Amino acid sequence: MDGDGAPKRASFGLSMLVALGWYVTVIAANYAGHSQIPTAPVRDCGEIFSCLSPAQELMLLLLFAGPLLAALLLCTAGLSLLFARLVPSSVLAGSAAAAGSVAVVVVGALVWGATR
Repeated sequence: MDGDGAPKRASFGLSMLVALGWYVTVIAANYAGHSQIPTAPVRDCGEIFSCLSPAQELMLLLLFAGPLLAALLLCTAGLSLLFARLVPSSVLAGSAAAAGSVAVVVVGALVWGATR
């Protein structure tokens, strides 16, 4: 017996890296798409948040999206741990954890918004 009957498990660390890679890809694609939008030549800074620098936009995004990103990463860690035990491929486990955690956080945000 050389242990061929034992089920192969994915690595938790590699599956987390795959999931984080998906998040970085989505953020980079969003940034690339947003950076290609031309700005208006004349900007009226009378409106609130209309003349923010890129650093100020990032800080505002982190202020509002920070708790959501924290919940997303916690769900990703839990689902990645679960899928790493069930699935033999780290790529598949990380991709499933990223997709599942996005679904869980979106449903949670919708339920939280509906109950407020």
